[in-house]
Amino acid sequence: MEVKLGLREKKESIYRVALFMGEILLKNGGETSKVEQLCREFCDSKKYSHVTIFVTPTVLMIGDDRADGITFMKGIKDRTTNLHKLVLINQLILKLTEETEIDPSRALLLLKKIDRYEIYSILTKQIWAGIASASFVMIFNATPKDAVITFVVSIISLFISSFISKMIPTVVLGTIVASFFIGISGLFTKHYGMATSNYFIIVGSILPHLPGVALTKSVSDLVSGDFLSGNSRITESFLIATSIGIGVAGALNVWVKFGGVING
Repeated sequence: MEVKLGLREKKESIYRVALFMGEILLKNGGETSKVEQLCREFCDSKKYSHVTIFVTPTVLMIGDDRADGITFMKGIKDRTTNLHKLVLINQLILKLTEETEIDPSRALLLLKKIDRYEIYSILTKQIWAGIASASFVMIFNATPKDAVITFVVSIISLFISSFISKMIPTVVLGTIVASFFIGISGLFTKHYGMATSNYFIIVGSILPHLPGVALTKSVSDLVSGDFLSGNSRITESFLIATSIGIGVAGALNVWVKFGGVING
């Protein structure tokens, strides 16, 4: 009886480690097919080749259909892209996979350290996003004055989007408000002579909000045969793109209604 209990506890601990691995990968931008592959390889290395893994961008399930079957499920609410964490977790998974026996408690502790690790602060990320936006408009022959305004507007819009997303757990509303601010800022700075073109300000500032990563991953998931994940990511990309359009169009509409004139 004790042996069976020990085997069950071992299975639970391996599944928990695999679940935490998958959670960190999904939260930081891992592809669903890659998440499934890495979690399966880890379980296979510990002699649990009968494991069943179900992965979507918002849900991760690991279990089996044996008599002593165990199933763990985790919901993924917050998702971002953190390549550094993906490198760390991939290195750890490779190391744990190569080991015949592991200490689950130690493995979970190492995973928690990776999950909590932050190499850059939110402000640092926003500043570099602003630099990327300013650099983008400079490519199209924008003036240095336009680039500086784009830099500032981009950072403020990211702060607005992040602040609203924390209060209301949805990216749509934050993107709409941030895009509205970008539209108004572009029109305002052009009208009062601070910028030479409102188009540069608007186009450059919405760059960090564009769903390019989600769209790329959706294509990758569809090619890999993960139609559920692929379609959900395409829907996410469509909603974000639509939110940007609603915000900017709303700003233009409000500007015109209050007597403003739109000229590039």
